[in-house]
Amino acid sequence: MLALDQKVTLSCTDTGKDAAGTIVRIVGSRVDVMLDRGGGAIVIGMEMQKPGLYVGRRSGLEFTMRT
Repeated sequence: MLALDQKVTLSCTDTGKDAAGTIVRIVGSRVDVMLDRGGGAIVIGMEMQKPGLYVGRRSGLEFTMRT
């Protein structure tokens, strides 16, 4: 189960890199994750595609999160 302030890992399907993030909002099947790096507030909106798999897009890149 997801919770606010939970640490998660996002995987970029385009580059193959992982990034750490923190859940900042949960609304229904949507989760907003703020990346923990870069000093800026980069938030990626993630939509549940199926139980345990969330997908989001930002800056032309696609990210996945598995729970």
